[in-house]
Amino acid sequence: MEATAAPAVQKGSRFWKCVFAVVGIMITLVIYGVLQEKIMRVPYGADKEYFKYSLFLVFCNRVTTSAVSAVALLASKKASDPVAPVYKYCLVSVSNILTTTCQYEALKYVSFPVQTLAKCAKMIPVMVWGTLIMQKRYRGPDYLLAFLVTVGCSFFILYPWQHLILVHTAEEGKTLPGAFP
Repeated sequence: MEATAAPAVQKGSRFWKCVFAVVGIMITLVIYGVLQEKIMRVPYGADKEYFKYSLFLVFCNRVTTSAVSAVALLASKKASDPVAPVYKYCLVSVSNILTTTCQYEALKYVSFPVQTLAKCAKMIPVMVWGTLIMQKRYRGPDYLLAFLVTVGCSFFILYPWQHLILVHTAEEGKTLPGAFP
């Protein structure tokens, strides 16, 4: 009896760890999105100027992420040696910095939820690219799912009831931080 109880307890524990991880990631991403949008879309100071230096925000983000990662590595006592040669990380790092800078700049024109939903449209080009370049094979249901996600996100972005979700706070447009005092 005890032998079968241990795997059930282990599965339950694993389930709650997964729930905790998912909820933690979602809360973190919502806070990150609210802060990003607040920094980029809310005017500051007596002159009501908008934040202009996206690259500085990316720098602060990367320094914070590196510090948290270093603490996590030290706490876990795992090896911190790179798996691949350091120079191979260069292209990935540069592209990540450029895309994050572009993401901050895009927040000057669209809200964070719209930007996030628009990213869903990349599923189809990524699948086509994978088929043409990487010789990957996707099944019909995969293409159907990608198409449905893209159509759903497009519908959400373009449909007129969008004003019910985003709160109007800035002169230039709708912004998510307006929903939070």
